[in-house]
Amino acid sequence: MLLHELHDSSNEFVMNLLGVSLSNITDNDIIKNYHPDYKNDPANIFYILNDVKGRYKHGCYYVLEDNGEYVCSAGYNEYDLDQTIALALTRAYVDPKYRAKYYMGEYILPKIIDSTTSYNHLYITADSHNSAIYQWFDRAHQGKRPTMFNNWPDIYRKFKPIGKKTIYYTEQYVMEYQR
Repeated sequence: MLLHELHDSSNEFVMNLLGVSLSNITDNDIIKNYHPDYKNDPANIFYILNDVKGRYKHGCYYVLEDNGEYVCSAGYNEYDLDQTIALALTRAYVDPKYRAKYYMGEYILPKIIDSTTSYNHLYITADSHNSAIYQWFDRAHQGKRPTMFNNWPDIYRKFKPIGKKTIYYTEQYVMEYQR
């Protein structure tokens, strides 16, 4: 496994890897955020990485590959409306082939946690489309199994569900890292 760090779109190899892999997305709920056909949409990862003032200038977008094959990607960025907060696992996506293997928690999330120690708060957010994620964190916080199997990485158990907050003008479920 090889983890790439991006702050912009200058790494042609990784941008091509993202383009080829994310062009397979057909889910209408997320397609505009990831598919390269929507690169002119401000919410799209390609738009964000191409933006001169992009959110990953004050953060990083990580892309995990396995021998030239896309595995998953996610980033962190400073929350523009409150510089004491970093948002973790932003624009997170896992190739269906690698889901339930928890590579995000093994490779990307530890890097994000290490890189955000200067922030007072580290949040993972989920919109209503991804509300099941919040339920996983809530179950883990209660000491219950968050998933059907008990192989959920312990790193996720350090995030406490704190309810809903408005993040970037959208109501989000929020989990906060307990340092």
